[in-house]
Amino acid sequence: MAQSPGPIPASAHHKFNTKTRNTTFMDHEWMTDRRDRNRDRQGLRAAVSRFAVVGVLAAGLGACASGPSSSVFVDPATYELYNCQQLGAARKRSNDRVVELEGLMAKAETGAGGSLVSGLAYQTDYLSERARRDQIDEKITSNNCSRADLAPPAEPAAPPVHPKKRR
Repeated sequence: MAQSPGPIPASAHHKFNTKTRNTTFMDHEWMTDRRDRNRDRQGLRAAVSRFAVVGVLAAGLGACASGPSSSVFVDPATYELYNCQQLGAARKRSNDRVVELEGLMAKAETGAGGSLVSGLAYQTDYLSERARRDQIDEKITSNNCSRADLAPPAEPAAPPVHPKKRR
């Protein structure tokens, strides 16, 4: 008894060979082109779906790092032994970096997909630096530093340069 060849694809034609009693499925070129185009569309849809999932995950991770939990990025004992002048210098460096990152984030958000790029590239550094600045502010308050204490010491005048004596 002859076995059935299985389900016949909707787009295939078949040819029955009377000598071997086998059925051969034949595809026409226009049928395979259509199938290839459909596969390409499915691949594109899958790629877009993957990109959307990555975007949602990145936004979710960015949201997790925001808020009061961002102080996790800073070691609590970092500024423990700093005096007021050292705290003032560290505060200035940290504030300059925060301002720089805010500018970079604003610039990145003007482009295509800017908020995603901004979040991925700068958000973690920005939150870390803000937490560092806040920690310095808390240490300045706990040390009772005044504005005069925070100013860096005056640079000593450079000694006059004397020409070298020849021996």
